[in-house]
Amino acid sequence: MAGSGTAHLRADRSDRVLEVEHLVVEFPSHRGTVHAVSDVSLDLVEGETLGIVGESGCGKSTTGKAIMRVPPPTSGRILLDGVDMSTLSTDEMRQVRTRLQMIFQDAISSLNPRRRIREIVAEPLVIRWLESFKRSWWIRAWERYVPWMLGIWRHRFIRRAAVPVLFTFFAGLIVWVVATALGEENAEGIRQGGLGGQIGTVMMIAALVVAAPFVAMFVVTAAVWLVLTLGMPIAGIPRSIRIRRDKKRFWAETEGRVRQVLEDVGIDPDVALDRRPHEFSGGQAQRISIARALILDPKVIICDEPVSALDVSVQAQVLNLLEDLKVKYGLSLIFIAHDLAVVKNISDRVVVMYLGKVCEVGTPDDLFTRPRHPYTQILMSSIPVTDPSVDPRQRQLAVSGELPSPVAPPSGCRFRTRCPRAADVCAQEEPTLRPFGVGQFVACHFPVEHVSGNGAHPAVPVAVGGR
Repeated sequence: MAGSGTAHLRADRSDRVLEVEHLVVEFPSHRGTVHAVSDVSLDLVEGETLGIVGESGCGKSTTGKAIMRVPPPTSGRILLDGVDMSTLSTDEMRQVRTRLQMIFQDAISSLNPRRRIREIVAEPLVIRWLESFKRSWWIRAWERYVPWMLGIWRHRFIRRAAVPVLFTFFAGLIVWVVATALGEENAEGIRQGGLGGQIGTVMMIAALVVAAPFVAMFVVTAAVWLVLTLGMPIAGIPRSIRIRRDKKRFWAETEGRVRQVLEDVGIDPDVALDRRPHEFSGGQAQRISIARALILDPKVIICDEPVSALDVSVQAQVLNLLEDLKVKYGLSLIFIAHDLAVVKNISDRVVVMYLGKVCEVGTPDDLFTRPRHPYTQILMSSIPVTDPSVDPRQRQLAVSGELPSPVAPPSGCRFRTRCPRAADVCAQEEPTLRPFGVGQFVACHFPVEHVSGNGAHPAVPVAVGGR
């Protein structure tokens, strides 16, 4: 399964708002490198909802957070309106992030329990307002200098040089102390260390001579930091005065904006503004999270399992709300979920992931009625059916084996250890995404061939590597 490639990316870029190319996210661990996301590519056009599905641990949420650059991906490109976000400075990134927002799975945990709803929803506007007041050159110098200074102090060469220098100094000190303690007293009653004392002294002097440039560097850089830090309060006075003068106007406009978005998500602002998150139900808290995401008028919202913690009736309300807001605000959505029925109802296009890889891309109708990848077929067969005449044991396809570790993923196709169609080629060559019908793409050496929506032919080998 799970292959690479960009065949599923659409050629027409005129209405494309987001494009992710060859995204890789890896995390270090005591067992080795965790390959959370491996070479994932996807695109999103205006007004579209892109669903991402897969079992727990497949990399869905990590992909969404990497697009938000929290944390930044290990490699790959993320283009928002054609701008590569990895090339932006910190200030530029702050501006771009206003067009890309995220709704988190646990709404209550994502809301600050100590703040009132008025402050929570308005916080993005406050941050953008404060950023509109240019900081003084002194403060900007401090912001640039501190990371540079810490980078110098933590440089690999300095760390490697510090160990032998410190060892030599303290070894010389120990030799000098022991030699002096064992030495004989002179006529003045002072113990002489003799040759051992001289050796210890030479070792300490040599260590201090070697360490002198490093000590001087630490003293100079720390002194510059101290001067910049002490001058920051004075340098910030003009900006503070400008902020205070504009504060009344800003809050008058912000109050109206906060009330508007709360009304749009179905929350009464007169009741909610002065309350705190714990006073709301899960569905209401999720609506407030949506309002906070909408307050900056973004173009793209990443929904990370926004309804998985809600009951069915509230799920339907939130999904209908997202659809209405999508039209009203002109949004494009990335909808991450493991509930396949929810994804089918809300998505225009679906990406199926397994162990950090994309295995199939297509429209909901194609994937749910004619899944081409064995893993997708197994996922679709696991959807509960309410018809009592249907025996779920006959309908559901079995999958054997445990989910492999992302620390040591299988070679070739990552699904081959659990796939009923696996062959030798699956371990040797990784499949790439290729078209299979109109708008459907599959990464499999032996895709499922359908006669109709209810039947399937046996697997037919697919040419690999140009053969």
